[in-house]
Formats: sequence, C-alpha cells, structure tokens
Amino acid sequence: MTEEGLRKIPDRLVFVDVETTGLDSKKDRIIEIFMLSLSKNGEVKEYETLINPGRPLPDIITEITGLTDSDLAGAPAEGEVAAEIREFVGLGTPVAHNLPFDLRFLNALFKRNNLLELGTGGVDTLAISRALFPKLCVYPEGGGSHRLSNLMYHFGLQASYANAHRARDDVMLLVEVFRSLQAYASGNSGLSYPEAATHGCPNCGSAMQVTYSEGQTVLTCKKQPACAVKLVV
Repeated sequence: MTEEGLRKIPDRLVFVDVETTGLDSKKDRIIEIFMLSLSKNGEVKEYETLINPGRPLPDIITEITGLTDSDLAGAPAEGEVAAEIREFVGLGTPVAHNLPFDLRFLNALFKRNNLLELGTGGVDTLAISRALFPKLCVYPEGGGSHRLSNLMYHFGLQASYANAHRARDDVMLLVEVFRSLQAYASGNSGLSYPEAATHGCPNCGSAMQVTYSEGQTVLTCKKQPACAVKLVV
C-alpha cells in the first residue's frame, strides 16, 4: 500500500499476527494466532487461539514466545480451527508487519485444509515504514531499523505497549503503529524528525544509531569507526 493508499482505507481491516514453529511455511506450523477486525462502521471483533502443531517446539521458539509444549498440549489441532480462521478473515483486508510472512503461513494452512486462500494482497506496515523512513534510525531497545519494536520507540508508544512477542500484544501494537504511519503519511501526526533519523547518515547513507547522553539525543552512524558522523538532535 502506498502513502496515497493509506488515506483510502478499505471497509474492514483485519490486523493479524501469527507465532509459528519456524520460518518455513511448508514445513512449520502456526502455534498461535490473534486477529483484530476493525470496520468503518465501528464494529470491532477479535479472534484468538493457540494451535497444537503436533510436534515438539524448538527451544528457540519457546525462548522467543514464552510458549511451551504443555501450553499447546490441550489446544485444538489446525484442522479444528482452520475454517473459523478463514471465516473470520472473510473479505477483510489483512494487515501485518511483514505481511508476506503471515500470509504464507495462513495460505499454507488454508491449502492443507481445502479452504480458499487469501492471495498476496493486504497492508504491510513494514513496507510502509520503509517507504516513509528509508533509513530509520535504530533506538536502544528497538532491535533493528524497521522492526515493530523500533517503530514503537520511533512513535513514542513504549509507555503503553511492550513488544512481548505474543500474538495479541503484537497486534495491539501493530494497530497503533498503523495509525501512526497513516497520520504521518497524511501530515496529521504533528511529528517531525531530523532527516538523518529517517533517511540515514548524511555522509555514507547508513542508518543512524540513537543514544542518549546528558539529556541529549545523539545520532551516531552505524558504520563507525569507518564513518565518524555523530549528530546531536
């Protein structure tokens, strides 16, 4: 979706996040999904479920999500919930951060269960962030330039949202990041940033690293010491 497209919101948006057993949508499985449906008429709906993948969780997934095999032992299998997941999405427009990842897993789920796939369309806040802020600076706990957690700090949302890597938490943050991106693209956010914070180092073009020192915000080029640019903003 382009900046112009952000101003023409579809009738129903379905904000979605999935947690999975890994990164391969053909081999790995969804273990948790949360969806929030927002309609222009004001209707709000939520859908949430854990899913038993029928296999042990890799240690790294437990470390990231906090979910364990025992948490999923009593959860439904994907075949028990696939139809209701597809029905919840319906004709809504999916919204996710790195949308292709979520769509790959959802479409693989639907294909295995003989349900209509979603295709590839929707709203990807990661792509929008990259378009609006080509070289977004990295905040101390942001994790990376265009990560959802970094956008949380960029828009000053950290007091209300903690990126805990559970599906519901991420979707609630996603909604606020989407609204912030929409407001910024429309010129209605009231926010302004130094060019180096959004478009990179004025010398080499790399993203800048944010640090705080003696009450000042300092942008330092990530290519240091090769590039020694340091700006107080």
